[in-house]
Amino acid sequence: MKPISFKRFAIIGDSPVMKTLEAQVRTAAACNETILLTGERGVGKELIAKALHKLSANKGGPFITVDCAALHAATAESVLFGHERGAFTGAVHRHIGLLEQAHQGSVFLDEIASLSLEMQGRFLRFLEERTIQRIGSTQPLQIRTRVIAAANRDLVQEQQAGRFLPDLYDRLNVIRLHAPPLRERSEDALQLFHHFLPRYNGRLLADGQRFLLDYPWPGNVRELRNLCKRIAVFYPEGPIDKTTLENLIDPAPVEQANRASPT
Repeated sequence: MKPISFKRFAIIGDSPVMKTLEAQVRTAAACNETILLTGERGVGKELIAKALHKLSANKGGPFITVDCAALHAATAESVLFGHERGAFTGAVHRHIGLLEQAHQGSVFLDEIASLSLEMQGRFLRFLEERTIQRIGSTQPLQIRTRVIAAANRDLVQEQQAGRFLPDLYDRLNVIRLHAPPLRERSEDALQLFHHFLPRYNGRLLADGQRFLLDYPWPGNVRELRNLCKRIAVFYPEGPIDKTTLENLIDPAPVEQANRASPT
């Protein structure tokens, strides 16, 4: 049987590093171990997580994304683990947490380093026991889910700074995949350009093509996608040259944390 194309998951690129990543994803998807995805912002870690799910034995189950950076400290436990009716003031209905929703599927924890130390400890216990307990319940529930966590921070540095539990890092770092920044696969830029503008009516001139290949892309694939959206709005008929692209590039500085590959 012919393998499913990686492009089906909107993961675009034929560069050597992307071919290596594709092979790693296909191999890792076949097992049920916990996976840690590293890479800068904008490289497509969630797309990779979805590919891991769709290529796994759990593909028929749900794929649940947890944006750890958006979890409020006061409600994080309820969001992740759920609660019973009457567990606290305002709990008028039973709430099924995201981990329970991911039963027999996959859960993707984006920006895992954003969890508080308390919630890291709770999640560590879940990884060790594979059970959860809703707030207000005394009944543990067995949860079978594939855990995929992503980090754009250096988790070793986070441990050294006392912001990340070493035991949690060890539990997450079973299989590790790294999504390369676009500057390390610049030959994919043109392919990505045509992917984001599949029916573009204008022409991309030679110096524009060279600009796309040479630009360092500090915002990675997300930055290129946003550039293509601007082209579609302001220059729907083209032609597009280097000067046009330079004028459309976002001049805002990129955080230093985005430039370093996390460990």
